[in-house]
Amino acid sequence: MKKFIYFFAIVALFSACEQDIQTNTPGFQAKLNDVQWRANNASVAVDATGGMTITAYSSYETVVLKTNSTNVGTYYLGTQNTNNFASYISNANGFSNAYDTSVVEGPAYLLSNLLTAGTGYTTSAAAHTSGGSGSGLRLALTTLSGAVTKVTVVSRGLGYVSGDVVTIQGGNNNATVRIENVQQSNGEIEIEDISGGLFTGTFKLNATNADGEVVTMSEGNFYKIPIGQ
Repeated sequence: MKKFIYFFAIVALFSACEQDIQTNTPGFQAKLNDVQWRANNASVAVDATGGMTITAYSSYETVVLKTNSTNVGTYYLGTQNTNNFASYISNANGFSNAYDTSVVEGPAYLLSNLLTAGTGYTTSAAAHTSGGSGSGLRLALTTLSGAVTKVTVVSRGLGYVSGDVVTIQGGNNNATVRIENVQQSNGEIEIEDISGGLFTGTFKLNATNADGEVVTMSEGNFYKIPIGQ
C-alpha cells in the first residue's frame, strides 16, 4: 500500500510542475544550482540565418539560450559549434557575474559517436586513451569482432577541450573518438514544439565564468515563448 501511495505522490508532483509552468504563459523556469528559478519575462528572436535566441529575465538575472536553427530537435552546448550557446548573468548586490558555455579546458564530458571503430580490440572495463589536449580519460569498451561498438566514460581525465580527438589504446590502436564538450561547459537545448510562433522545449546546462566557477541549470523548461516585438 505504501508503494502505491509513494507512486501517486510522485505522479502528482510531476503533474504539479507541469501545470505550474503552463499557468504562466509564456513560462521559463529551471533549477539554478538546485534552487527553483523563474523568469519574469521571456521572448524569442529569430535571426537572418534562422537561428533562435531566447532571452529570459528576472529582477537581477538574465538567461540566454541560442540555437543555430529553429527546427525541432536537440542542440548541444559547449561544443565547437558556438552558434549553440547559453549564458547566465547575475547583477545582484551591485556585482555583475557572467557565466557561459564557451569552449574551455576541463575533464571530458560528452563524447561523439566513434570516429573510427578500429580493429583487434576486446571488451574492456577501463581502456586508456592518448592524444588530445589532456590526459587521464579512460573508457569502458564494448566490442564486436574486434571493432569498438560503444564507449562509456569511466574516468574523465583533465585538460581536454571540445574537439579533441583521442585514440583508444588496445587492439591495433586505431579506434578514435571526439570529445564534444567538457564538465564545466556543456548541456543541451531541446526545441519540442513551435506552434503559432510560440516556442516550447527544455534545457539544462553547466556554464563557467572567468574564474572557473560553474553555475548549473537543470530541469529547465520554456513554454510558449513568443517572438519579441
